[in-house]
Amino acid sequence: MEPDHPSLQYSQIVEHAWNNLTLSDYKLKEGGYSAAIANLDKALPNVKVSTIIGDLNHDNPGTSPSVKNLVASSAYGWEDSSDFNDQDTDKWYPQGITTSADAYEKGEYEGNRVQLISWHSDNYDDGKRGARISFVKQSSARAKKYRHVLLVRPKGDDDFEAIKGLHAGGIMWYGNLLYVVDTTGGLRVFDFDHIYKVDGSIKDDIGRQTGEKFGAYGYKYVIPQVRWYSWQTKSGVTDLRFSFISLDRTTTPDSLLVGEYHATRTDCRLIRWNVDYTNRLLKTSGGIATASQAVSHGNTKIQGGASINGKFFLTQSGGSLMSYSWKDGKKTTADTFPKVPEDLSYEKGVGLWTLMEQPGFRHVFAVNPDKF
Repeated sequence: MEPDHPSLQYSQIVEHAWNNLTLSDYKLKEGGYSAAIANLDKALPNVKVSTIIGDLNHDNPGTSPSVKNLVASSAYGWEDSSDFNDQDTDKWYPQGITTSADAYEKGEYEGNRVQLISWHSDNYDDGKRGARISFVKQSSARAKKYRHVLLVRPKGDDDFEAIKGLHAGGIMWYGNLLYVVDTTGGLRVFDFDHIYKVDGSIKDDIGRQTGEKFGAYGYKYVIPQVRWYSWQTKSGVTDLRFSFISLDRTTTPDSLLVGEYHATRTDCRLIRWNVDYTNRLLKTSGGIATASQAVSHGNTKIQGGASINGKFFLTQSGGSLMSYSWKDGKKTTADTFPKVPEDLSYEKGVGLWTLMEQPGFRHVFAVNPDKF
C-alpha cells in the first residue's frame, strides 16, 4: 500500500467468537523461474495488457440476477451464441475475480478499467488445459467485451506447458503481478510484463512446435508463471487449503487474504500475508513469508472472502453473504445470491464483486458492502 494509507491494527480485527492462531505456523517459501522466462522473452513476441484489451473477441451481455443489494447496472454474463457458448459450457467453470482497482488504486491499468476472471477445466480433457483468464473491459456503457488468455508455466529452459489441474479458485491482481491460488500447493504468480503472443491456429497442442512456432490449444496469448510461494507443512498444523484470495488496501502495509473451502470442517481459516507495493511481492525474510494474521472462523462451505477496514465478508455455497467485525460481531444475510457465489474482490467506489459458476446462471456483479 502507498504510505499515506491509514494504519489498522490486526489485533482489533478479530471478532471475539473467532480464534486467533499462531502466526509462525503459516509460512510460504518463495521460488522463481527467472532463467526460463528470460529465454522465453527471446523466443516469443511480448505484448501488453492494452494489446489484449484492443483485441477482444467475445461479448458480455448485461444481465439482471436476483441478488440482494445489487449495484445497479453492474451485472453481466458471457457469450452464448451458436458458435461460442461460455454461459452454459461444462468444459470450463468461472471461479476467481479481481479488477484493475486491485492492480492500482486509481482503478486503471494501461489506461483501461479491466476485470479478470479465472476459469478451470478440471473435468474437461482430463484437466490438461489447466486454467485460463478472461480479460473483460469495463466501460460506462453496459456492453462489455472479453478475451480468454491461457495460464502456462515454463517447461525446461525454453518451452512452456499448461498447468494441469489448476483449479484457480481465486485470483488477485497487484501491479503487474497476478496471484492465483493453488488448492494444495500455495500461490502461483504470473507476470503481465511477460505476456506472449502465440500461433492461434495450433488447436490441439501446446508449447514449442516444429519450425520454432509456439501454440496453446488455439489461444492467441499466454501468461507465464514467474514465481511461486509454496506452503510449508508443519507438524500438528492441518495443511492449509488455498481456495480463494483477495487484496486488502485498508491495512498498512497492503495485504492479501487467503481462505479455505471445506464442506464439513468447522476449523477453516483466514490467513493474511503482507505485500510490498514497491515490488508487488510478499514481504519475506530469508525467502520465507510469515502470516501477519491467522484466524479460525468456524464456518463451512466458504467460497470467497475479503476484508475492508477491519470488516470481513464471506460468501457461502448456500447463497449467503456473511460479515464479521470485532465491533459488531457476525451477520448472515441468507439468500443473498440465487446460486453459489465464488471469489470476492473489492473495488472502492463500486462495491464487492463476485460471480456465480453454474452453467446457465453465470452472472458477474457487484453488491454494496455497506448494506451487509
